[in-house]
Amino acid sequence: MIMPKGFMGLPSEEEFLTVAENKANFLIAVKDWHYGPEEPSNDPKANPEFYDSLAEAMQCDAKDARRKHCSNCGYYDNSLMTQVRIERIPMAGYDTGYGYRGHCEKLNFICNDMRVCQAWEDEEEEEY
Repeated sequence: MIMPKGFMGLPSEEEFLTVAENKANFLIAVKDWHYGPEEPSNDPKANPEFYDSLAEAMQCDAKDARRKHCSNCGYYDNSLMTQVRIERIPMAGYDTGYGYRGHCEKLNFICNDMRVCQAWEDEEEEEY
């Protein structure tokens, strides 16, 4: 990726999620919004308890629940400028090794593309 000449990132005073807000909102996502699984996998048989529970909460079947990921949610933002902002938030244990980080615009925390939560919504399709 080529950065525009003179691009040095965002001014440090630009508002974005703080480390404390991210931690608090992450805990809410896990506790109240069924964020997970704790150890995501591309194995279609991994984490059956998590996906069965998520499917029940989302009123769909487990196969459909497995198709949902933060990365295909309408609230997931991993645009270039968001990635620059995310770099201000240190990696947490839940971040390491489980996909790319993005910003959940609904729950306002740093999520991972291989996880999902009950707030998942399909991206709005553009009309042509």
